[in-house]
Amino acid sequence: MPEESQQELVVQGAAVRLRHSAHSDRGAIRAINEDSILAAPPVWLVADGMGGHERGDLASQTVIETFASLAGSPAVTPHDVLDVVRAANEAVRALPGTGISGTTLTGLVLVEIDGGGPHWMAVNIGDSRTYRWDGRSLEQQSVDHSVTQELLDQGLLSPEEALLPHPHRNVVTRALGADDEVEADVWLLPLRSTQVFLLCSDGLTKELPDDEIARIIVFHDQQIARNVDGPTLAERLVGAAIAAGGSDNVSVVVVESHLVSDVLTLSEDTIDRDFALVEDTRPRN
Repeated sequence: MPEESQQELVVQGAAVRLRHSAHSDRGAIRAINEDSILAAPPVWLVADGMGGHERGDLASQTVIETFASLAGSPAVTPHDVLDVVRAANEAVRALPGTGISGTTLTGLVLVEIDGGGPHWMAVNIGDSRTYRWDGRSLEQQSVDHSVTQELLDQGLLSPEEALLPHPHRNVVTRALGADDEVEADVWLLPLRSTQVFLLCSDGLTKELPDDEIARIIVFHDQQIARNVDGPTLAERLVGAAIAAGGSDNVSVVVVESHLVSDVLTLSEDTIDRDFALVEDTRPRN
């Protein structure tokens, strides 16, 4: 079922007004939905169970249930997030059965940095994506862990060719549950006055290029400005992906934040120490 919610949190003395919309659908072809989503401040996630492995739906649900331990927490630290990533991987590995279960994960957690004020902590494993919308352009924040991305990085595929069907298009190079230890990309983003993030499974980006996703966001914002009732942004995007073919499960979580009061003065010593803990591990081309 589509979900939309708005609330206000106080994080390290900063009042933050948060709004999100979330929607997940099995698509036009798949018999079941192996995606799972979590939209429970201070954590928002999309997990895409790996097709071709046993119980991809259980794998994604298990990760979401593990992260749900952070939901409603008045104070989450970067340490907490990293601990839950490890626990989620162990939980997927422990699922009963003879095969391997796996799932991607992308999302955001609003964390506290001692002396540094609230930050977004982004986490990514696999080819689900986190984007940032600045009101004019859509920028992919995460880097896909996929064979397609590796071929792009090596210059063996052009961006146009990467959008076309090819034998390795759906092959991911990292996933929760695939190995005893998982290496997540993590990075911190300072909390600013107004921010919008889009989290999605690859069922959205298989069907819609980034410029079409941006066009839908602009149209939705125009409808809101005119006080026109209609579907949430998450519903619009999922519906557009299904209308374009819907060859996979489609999940979208949109997170909007508005800073109501100023954040605390930053302490450079503390920031340096905490940034070392969650060093920006996104690959660089």
